Amino acid sequence: MLCDKCKKNEAKLYYTEIINGEKKEQHLCEECALEYTSFSMGSGMFNKEITLGNLLSSILGNYQAPGNLHGTEQGEKEPSCKNCGMTYSEFLKESRFGCAECYESFQKVLEKSLKSIQGADTHNGKRPKGFETKTEKLVKELSEIDKLSIKLQDAVEKEEFEEAARIRDRIRQLKKEEMNNA
Repeated sequence: MLCDKCKKNEAKLYYTEIINGEKKEQHLCEECALEYTSFSMGSGMFNKEITLGNLLSSILGNYQAPGNLHGTEQGEKEPSCKNCGMTYSEFLKESRFGCAECYESFQKVLEKSLKSIQGADTHNGKRPKGFETKTEKLVKELSEIDKLSIKLQDAVEKEEFEEAARIRDRIRQLKKEEMNNA
């Protein structure tokens, strides 16, 4: 496929950008990618294999606050891993962490960067089919009476007293049925 910009070179980068809910897809050659994308691929990016790690570190490196290369507050020293000693700059250059402890060591900086890139640091989109959160699993294991008790408490807190009375009556009915079956 040819580059969408120059229409001469082979497209090597398939770039999708979503700004204010508007999706824009581009198929770019190396030169046009360096010139037209909202992030810099860095010199030599195309000289090494394009991996998710390389791309992510390039994006993260460009979403730091102006004059704030490492996402730290003014006067704060650059974060580094307590275990392996890797600095955040080294992570951006190497495109991979030095050890498992790096994830914890750079958590604050990564959260700031991801929040500035995506607008949030949590995922609110689609989930894989059958995926359950820990809370959903716990709720699934509760008895019907326990689930209704939680709903009752929520209704009382929201001052929905008619709903609370209905739930209370249902709980009483279930308890009576349990007593009769025992």
